[in-house]
Amino acid sequence: MTTCPDPLALVGDSAGDLGGGLSAAGHLSGSCAPVRGEVRVPLVALLGRLEASFVAEFDRRLRSSPFATLSLAHSRNVLRHLGAGPRRASQIVAVADVSKQALSQQITHLERAGYLRTEPDPSDSRARLLVLTERGVAAQAYVKAAFVDIENDWAALLGEEDLPRLRAQLAALISALSEAGQASCNADPLPSCGGDLG
Repeated sequence: MTTCPDPLALVGDSAGDLGGGLSAAGHLSGSCAPVRGEVRVPLVALLGRLEASFVAEFDRRLRSSPFATLSLAHSRNVLRHLGAGPRRASQIVAVADVSKQALSQQITHLERAGYLRTEPDPSDSRARLLVLTERGVAAQAYVKAAFVDIENDWAALLGEEDLPRLRAQLAALISALSEAGQASCNADPLPSCGGDLG
């Protein structure tokens, strides 16, 4: 029996299984290397599965919080960009990976739900600034804590040392792709791309 490295077993129903017979090595049977008849699952599919697991857990936690009207999209596309202070919507559109129309709808929702307000921009009377309200600041803090808590839960499943190693490897790959001109920083929360998770 072959023993394979199991870096992503944390999302499985049982050790080494990611559900549906998918091994942590990304194959449909238990082997480390694809053999005749096996399908090697692309890394992007594994990453997509992890993101889907994260989104589901994040949404579950939000539903039982005082911020049930928020979504991960609100956090990714609007709230995280206001952590350093007020910004114009046009500045957020320039760095968010969504359309101007989608962002406008999210801003309207957040404003109606009391998470942000608009104020005149003192540097340009024609422009408006998006400003977090007290509720928005509290929601942003909750979102950041939820990110950390979910990652801590994953670390407990994967191993306290393995998750930081996985994070470092993924960040290194993103940096290498970016340096080679093959990665975009538009929606990237990595500090090298000027982002912030919450």
